[in-house]
Amino acid sequence: MKKVLVVIAMLALGFTANAQKNVIKANPLGLAFGVGDFSYERVVSDNQAFEIGLSFASAKVTSGSEVVSSSAIGGEGKYKFYFSSAKDAPRGWYAAPFVSYAVSSANNSAGTDIGFSTFSGGALAGYQWVFGGGDSGFALDLNFGAQYMSVSATESTSVNIQGFLPRLGLSIGYAW
Repeated sequence: MKKVLVVIAMLALGFTANAQKNVIKANPLGLAFGVGDFSYERVVSDNQAFEIGLSFASAKVTSGSEVVSSSAIGGEGKYKFYFSSAKDAPRGWYAAPFVSYAVSSANNSAGTDIGFSTFSGGALAGYQWVFGGGDSGFALDLNFGAQYMSVSATESTSVNIQGFLPRLGLSIGYAW
């Protein structure tokens, strides 16, 4: 009987050691402005994780008789390096390089259409909390950093914008 209890205890410890290896998140500020920004994070070791995200937006602006409609969709990838030796990923301070790509289009009531593609890459530093001591809990991720962004028109227009910009991020979600 003792051996069975020891085996059960070891299995229980093994399952709790593997807790919170997945996190799904959304940006609540983006949702307030009509931008859906959702991501999935997967822990790959004690102090590393990758995160993939999908974002989309749609807007319609009216000024007098002029109506401009726009839409965009994009994707992003991050690889996070967690620094805390006291906590396993996905908790604590981290640094993450990232790349993203998005396509967008806009058209007005006169029938003029224009499309844009945006590529960006950069680095982030942040902190992620996971609240709850069990196998799951709510997650809060705050980050900041810098990114190089390149925007170019995909139509006959010769618009090309490049430069460095700051980046701030906030997302809430659930870890399991």
